[in-house]
Amino acid sequence: MLLHPASVPGTRQEFSWFLSSQRLLLLCLVTLVSVVHAELPAPDSTEVELGRRIYMEGVSASGAPLQGNRANSGQIEGAAAACETCHRRSGMGSLEGNVVVTPITGNFLFATEENRPIALVDQRAPKNISRAHAPYTEASLAKAIREGINVSGRKLSPLMPQYALTDVEIKAVAAYLKRLSAKLSPGVGEDTLHFATIVTPGVDPKAREVMVNMMRAAFSQRNATQENYSGRMRMPIDLIPRTLRNWQLSVWELQGAPETWGAQLAEKYRQEPVFAVISGLSNGSWTPVHNFCQQEKLPCLLPNVTSPPAETAFYSLYYSRGVALEADVLARHLRNQEKKAPQRVLQIYRDDELGKGAAEALTKSLHDSGIQVENRVLQGQDPSGLKQALKGVSSKDAVMLWLNPTDLAALKKAAPKQVPAIAYVSGFLAEESYSVVPKKWNAHTRVVYPYELGEKRQKNAQSLKKWLQTWNLPLVNEALQTEVFFNLLFLTDLTSQMLDNLYRDYMIERAEDMLSLGSNVSAYPHLSMARGQRFASKGAYIARLAKDGKLVADSEWIVP
Repeated sequence: MLLHPASVPGTRQEFSWFLSSQRLLLLCLVTLVSVVHAELPAPDSTEVELGRRIYMEGVSASGAPLQGNRANSGQIEGAAAACETCHRRSGMGSLEGNVVVTPITGNFLFATEENRPIALVDQRAPKNISRAHAPYTEASLAKAIREGINVSGRKLSPLMPQYALTDVEIKAVAAYLKRLSAKLSPGVGEDTLHFATIVTPGVDPKAREVMVNMMRAAFSQRNATQENYSGRMRMPIDLIPRTLRNWQLSVWELQGAPETWGAQLAEKYRQEPVFAVISGLSNGSWTPVHNFCQQEKLPCLLPNVTSPPAETAFYSLYYSRGVALEADVLARHLRNQEKKAPQRVLQIYRDDELGKGAAEALTKSLHDSGIQVENRVLQGQDPSGLKQALKGVSSKDAVMLWLNPTDLAALKKAAPKQVPAIAYVSGFLAEESYSVVPKKWNAHTRVVYPYELGEKRQKNAQSLKKWLQTWNLPLVNEALQTEVFFNLLFLTDLTSQMLDNLYRDYMIERAEDMLSLGSNVSAYPHLSMARGQRFASKGAYIARLAKDGKLVADSEWIVP
């Protein structure tokens, strides 16, 4: 509903820790507004539910598929005709090519100008803010829906379908819109925006320490910046109510078995509701956290995990599919070798959720490839177990080592001489610890490497290293810390563009759009996301160990 054309002047190439000067200058043009979240009368639940089904599912009052007609492309129906398709779950609109789909929640449609909020409707063009218009009524909304004529009497975009809704259906849609994103989400206070990060049992204490310390330093820096605004000449953006809230961080540390984490998270959330979960750390299962975030409709942005759940959900965004992505990349690499492909792939892994998940993913990816897959599970910590697992390997094989640095280090005792097969190492599980691999293995060792390599990687890490020096923080794990650093920058930019429209659904929708705008401070060659996608990095290199121990690309970037 209510589409407006908009020009797109270009794409922002990099993120900024503070609001960009361009955005500040733009928002000097924005007049003071007062966002009022008025109490609504008690809803007719049947009416609101009908409105929800029309908006979200494209189902009419009769139960038949909703039908709409576009001037330039004919009839659409059902889910394709649902309002949510363009205006999104939050009702805050979207960008369809060069066409801006404006917000249509009750706060934007029905409010008077002095009470109407402001939205930045195109993150690529900060000058494009939500337009002023007279308040809609049910009658003018009906005219827009049925005839494509807006409240000002002008035609809407031809992309906006026209629907022959009944009066009952119009009333239901209006009732639903008045309650859609009507109140700020939990975790949003008058002066504070509350976030959490989650740490699961068994993670490296040093990794936990560096992540938490980085986040606390970044939150302190941002809050100090907010305080500095109050001492300077105020600009119109500063006057928009509560857009400059302080950030508060809670660290939720889980204990015990994964099946108990849901209850622990529920209790922590009950005690201190948060707006979103930022980063997070796990070297094993993340599924209970994933499920909790979906259950509570809680955004979970870019946790540092090696094996995220395969089943995607609306509220969780990840850097990549972790070891499952590595499995698919290796399978594509081996398939592409055709006649030179190994006859057998020997997988060596630990009998835990992470190891079994990785092995299952590679087995599935090599299905129907003609390559035999054999699994060998490591038991105990004795290097003889690894030696036994490598027994019988020939030059016609390939070996996939789903092993952590401790197990890789055991190769020096278990097999000081390189086995005749090419050995592949998991980049996620090795944690950059390739020096533990025996040097005699280097010539035949390859790494399935999900990050950027060489000079580009070093260039991307420069901002991180300077920031760590400023805050006197150590560089312990570059890949992990780069991910945390990127997420903090991304969160800053994301929340600044949301202004006071602090709705969780809108946060996820905005993140989907913004992740494609640049990744010059990330550990990855490219991050991108589109509607419905939940993994930002979609490929990996096959890399080899050079004589100096550094990794160099042995393949192009492979996207399976």
